[in-house]
Amino acid sequence: MIGAVNRARAVLTALVLVSALGLAGCTDDDPEPKFAPPSSEPPESQSTTGASDPTPPEMPQAAKGTDAAAAEAFVKFYWETVNFAQATGDVEDLSRLSTKCVNCDNGIEFIKSVYSDGGTIDGGDGKPTHIETRFTNLQGEWWAIVDCTVALTPQDVDASGTEHDEHYAGGQRAIRMYLQPSEGSWVVRTMSFR
Repeated sequence: MIGAVNRARAVLTALVLVSALGLAGCTDDDPEPKFAPPSSEPPESQSTTGASDPTPPEMPQAAKGTDAAAAEAFVKFYWETVNFAQATGDVEDLSRLSTKCVNCDNGIEFIKSVYSDGGTIDGGDGKPTHIETRFTNLQGEWWAIVDCTVALTPQDVDASGTEHDEHYAGGQRAIRMYLQPSEGSWVVRTMSFR
């Protein structure tokens, strides 16, 4: 894996916001499903505001709960929050939406590093589609396993100086997210590519 490309792709790998990604991979701690109930159709979640509006997206009521519909609404909200973090450099809300998720943490650290060095991220907005959810019992809790395709817009990473600038064409990426119940909703525990 190549350093600058890996860091840039960590946002999109970890957060799957770029079409060309350098996956950090899953760990041995990644949960494996024991069985899979049928999926449900996701409710529509609120759309995020653009970079011109500095207000982060708010979790929709539909994402509060622990059924398949809530898991799918949470995944949509998660990507809205990723889009906001990339556009603004503000990762505070995004950081609260995952725990012990290596790829998520890598993406957050990449966003922080770009903005702390005076850079910007333009584009790379991700929108999940074709969402399917099933459940598995892990650690005595019912976790959601959400498979989806994330459609990504083109992205420019303007790092400090010009030698580390990157452009990504956008595209689609199939991902799997393991969600753990947390305070009446969910947190992302693992994100990987299918």
